Amino acid sequence: MLGEVSVCKIFTFDSAHQLVGHKGKCSNLHGHTYKLEVVLKGKPLAEEGHSDEGFVADFSDIKATVQEGLLDHLDHAFLAMGNEPVLETLKNTGSKVALLSFRTTVENMSAYIAYKLIQASLPLYSVKLWETPTSWAEVLAADIPAEGPAYRLYGGCDCE
Repeated sequence: MLGEVSVCKIFTFDSAHQLVGHKGKCSNLHGHTYKLEVVLKGKPLAEEGHSDEGFVADFSDIKATVQEGLLDHLDHAFLAMGNEPVLETLKNTGSKVALLSFRTTVENMSAYIAYKLIQASLPLYSVKLWETPTSWAEVLAADIPAEGPAYRLYGGCDCE
């Protein structure tokens, strides 16, 4: 749309997961340093004299929303579908677990993050989630149904 601008804020977080039943080595418990690119798109605020004049969104506001709404929950956590053999042990030892109830592929994680940011009322355009330095999944906000994403049941990760 005419006059719109895209802005991007990049985050990193560390998490572990296990893809039970995966054909490759990602069936083992392992971790990633994820890189998250959050792209917003909209018309910059034109209200004269407003502190956010000229902004699509203030980067510090984006950071606070993503940190509080997502990363505080996901960072340094075991990302669980709920069927992982190690899950009860982790819970019993007080380890941080994010029970997401879907297969924690990068495809599903990017859709989950996009949905959460849409719910937080950000003018989201897309989410790109890097699982390794050479592998990512991207989801456009326009492709996320209002009732939430349909998570894929199969798939894997790129464990290098």
